[in-house]
Amino acid sequence: MLSNEPFLWRGAEGGDHACLLLHGLGGGIYELQWLAERLLGLGLTVQGFNYPGHDQPAPRMPRSRWTEWYGRVLEHYLALQQEYRQVSVVGFSTGCPLALHLAFAHPLHKLVLLSPFFAIRHQWYYGLRPEQYLNSIGRLLEDVPRLQLPIRDGDVRAFAEKAAYFQSFNLPSVRSALELIERVRGEVAHIRVPTLILQSRQDTVVDPEQAEWLYRELGSAQKVLHWLQRSDHILSLDVEREEVFARVGQFLGDP
Repeated sequence: MLSNEPFLWRGAEGGDHACLLLHGLGGGIYELQWLAERLLGLGLTVQGFNYPGHDQPAPRMPRSRWTEWYGRVLEHYLALQQEYRQVSVVGFSTGCPLALHLAFAHPLHKLVLLSPFFAIRHQWYYGLRPEQYLNSIGRLLEDVPRLQLPIRDGDVRAFAEKAAYFQSFNLPSVRSALELIERVRGEVAHIRVPTLILQSRQDTVVDPEQAEWLYRELGSAQKVLHWLQRSDHILSLDVEREEVFARVGQFLGDP
C-alpha cells in the first residue's frame, strides 16, 4: 500500500549517509515511498515530507509558492546535515529543480533526478506551448481538474489514487514552479554534484528532451542520463520501478 504520511526512517546503526526525498508538484511523498523503503533496506536513512500547500487533504489543491516549498526543503536538509556526514537528495519532477537549487547553494553528496520538470510536454495539436496558455488565459482560472495519475501500471495507479490528497492542480502554483525553473536554468552549469538522471521517453507530463538539456548543461564531471522506455511520469511507481530502484540504489551506494 501507499501512504502520503511524512517519514524519517533511520538506517543502519552508525551509518553516515542520509537521503532527502522531494516529491512533485500537486503530488506527495507517496510518489517516492517505495523507493525510500528500498534505500532504507540498503542502510541509508531516508526522509520524506510534503511541501506547504501539499500537506493536508483537500477537495482542491491550495495555492502555494516555490519559496515556501524550498524553505521546508532547506529546513529538513540542514537538520540532516547536523547528524550525517553525507546528505544526498532524490528529486522527482518539481522536486528536481528544488534539489538543484539546493545543490547550487549547499554541499550535497549526490543527486538523483527522476523525470525532471523543466518544461511541460508539448504536442503539436496543442497549438501554443502549455506554458503560454498558463501565462495567458490560464490566469483567469484558479485550478483545473486532475486527470488520472500518470502511471501505466493500473494496479499501482489505483493505490496511488487513494493516497493522493488532491483532485485538481492549482494554476498559480504551477506558474510559481515555472518561476523556479527559470531561476535554476541559470544555476545548473555551476552545480558540481555527482548526478543520476532517469527519464522515460513515454512521459506524458514533462518534456523528455529537457533531460538531455539538463545532462548537457549540468556542471558535474560525474553525471549519468539513463532512459526508460515504457513508464509514464511517476517512474518510482510505474512498470519499470524495479530498474529505477536498482539504479538509484547502486548510484547512492557507490563510494
